[in-house]
Amino acid sequence: MTDNVCEIEVDKRIFTAVVQGDRDAFGDLFQKYYQVLCNYALTYLDDVGEVEDAVQDVFVYVWNNREVIVVDTSVKSYLFTSVKHRALNILKHQAVERSHSCLLVEFLEDLSQEEYSEEEAVQLEKIRQALQILPLQCRTVFMMSSLDGKKYREIAEELHISINTVKSHVLKAYRTIREYVGITTSSSFLLFVAYKVYSQESHRNAIE
Repeated sequence: MTDNVCEIEVDKRIFTAVVQGDRDAFGDLFQKYYQVLCNYALTYLDDVGEVEDAVQDVFVYVWNNREVIVVDTSVKSYLFTSVKHRALNILKHQAVERSHSCLLVEFLEDLSQEEYSEEEAVQLEKIRQALQILPLQCRTVFMMSSLDGKKYREIAEELHISINTVKSHVLKAYRTIREYVGITTSSSFLLFVAYKVYSQESHRNAIE
């Protein structure tokens, strides 16, 4: 029996024990593959924290879904493939965030060229500040919702988060804007800002 075949059989026995809820077996699997999977994830991701999160997420998924996971090849191949998919999802997520960060900058620059009343100008500056202090994912979700006009389900699927998380981010964004601007700010002005974002992007898409 070759070393490779032997390793596959050992992993199969360990994974069978994991499926049965053996925490010690799960610990053995984690200890055996954690570092090598981190090294593999580093070929896709530059940030060590993101690498560790990706690998840990895979192991958490394995444990939580151990009774329904189907390993068609080897346990090792399954883990490496899972880490690869997780890393690619992170890269896709980062690309979306970078894209909407750029759109936010363009939006703020465009708004600064418009003419407003003195009161609206003050409110607009506060809205500008509020958008910039939002957490990255929260701001991305808000921009995808108000700028792209995407539905909550579409955003959730694209960012690999739950619909409830999307709703929470949108509500947090509007709440942050309201708190930053002040309770006297009308909903119509906030909606106007969202409309400006959406209409500007739609116009750019039409030209392209």
